[in-house]
Amino acid sequence: MRILTNLPLECFDERAAMRGVELVTYGPRDRMLVDGVHFPFDVAFDPSVGTWDELQAALPPGFTPDLVLIWWPDQEPLPIGLEHCGAQVVGVMSDYNLTLPYVAGLWPFFDVLLCDRAGQELFARLGFAAVRYWCQYAHKRPFHRIHADAGPRDIDVGFAGNLNPAVQRERAPWLDRVRALDRIGVRSEVRGGVHGDAYGRFLSRCRIGWNRSIRGEMNLRGFEVPACGALLLMERANLEVADFFVPGEECVLHGDDDFEATVQELLADPARCARIAAAGHRRVQQHRFGNRITQLATLLAEPGPGRPASSPADRALGRATALVRTWADGSTIAAAALTAHELAPDDPRTLNLLALVTLRWRGDAGLDASFQLWLRAATIAPGYVPAAANLHVLAGATTDRGLQSRIRNELERRLATPTWADVDGPVLPLGFSATAIDRSLALQTAVRAGSPAALATALRP
Repeated sequence: MRILTNLPLECFDERAAMRGVELVTYGPRDRMLVDGVHFPFDVAFDPSVGTWDELQAALPPGFTPDLVLIWWPDQEPLPIGLEHCGAQVVGVMSDYNLTLPYVAGLWPFFDVLLCDRAGQELFARLGFAAVRYWCQYAHKRPFHRIHADAGPRDIDVGFAGNLNPAVQRERAPWLDRVRALDRIGVRSEVRGGVHGDAYGRFLSRCRIGWNRSIRGEMNLRGFEVPACGALLLMERANLEVADFFVPGEECVLHGDDDFEATVQELLADPARCARIAAAGHRRVQQHRFGNRITQLATLLAEPGPGRPASSPADRALGRATALVRTWADGSTIAAAALTAHELAPDDPRTLNLLALVTLRWRGDAGLDASFQLWLRAATIAPGYVPAAANLHVLAGATTDRGLQSRIRNELERRLATPTWADVDGPVLPLGFSATAIDRSLALQTAVRAGSPAALATALRP
């Protein structure tokens, strides 16, 4: 199988381990920095400004991909004109809990979307053609191994990862419980900002590596902990862990009510703890990424229905909206939004997006232009919520109480009985603030429920 992809998969495993796969990677020359190490691409190509035809012309002579594998389209731009690709285009979706308002419109681009189990129904409801479960994670072999020179395993329970309480809102109180293990004589340590070899060395000092997923998925840490020789301890409610490790033999699971007791039982029986850790370490070698990537041939052997029918306006809007959350620069995102607007000048969604990216690109200098664009969107579509919500944010930054009151009342009116079309579009604030994440989660709830009511509630001022 010939795979063209936008991620240097060597960060996970050696190419020699990817049996039956001929791999070509593409991306900007100065990316990709993974855990502090630069992994170069085979083809230097900037997908934020380059076209599919240009990428195809830059491929090595004789290489025609069977599969174009696009990782994390909420972080990595899609090439312009990807819809013209003749090969099967497969997306790999990850942190949709944070970015769903920006990726929901990417349905025209993928023959198949791969995601965790919790996302399958969600993305099917959003109109993606064929949504299939595939665990995209594995340990990164360059970093995640037993570091014999790291010293003794002097940490009873360790965790290293993202400590942002807005992003990791469910995990945050659990981290307090991990820290509080010290009170019962357990040596625990919680760290943030540890990557690469330093992360592998930290886990190599842990007897138990605690882990908790966000979406019930088998995440990176679920493989990294056993790869570094620590016992994997994670939530019993996880939807996927038992696919990879035998609970009680190769990992240990806990619930809300028995976490501390489970830790104490494991540490009271060092032989059992070491035995499970060793079994997990052996098993994780079978789950190395070289094996995972070869599974794709089987998973994708049965073709889906093909990409859904879409218009140029659908595709331009979907790509430009997703571009907002990527590393593309402001002028590039603005150009993509302008293209979408030119294809559908009277669509409130394109006006809303153009206003949003103008503000993102130009800052305070773009305030007036953004205000006028949102005002026009609100006028064209009397029920459209995102334009009114964004106007409400701008009005709140002024001292005009009358303007604030009028826009607030108008927003409340639109939120009373909205349709799906009325709530289709991103709203301020950008980034990963608590409010932005609340709204992404609310959209997820609304889609699953088949009603925009939950999203409307989250958009209320």
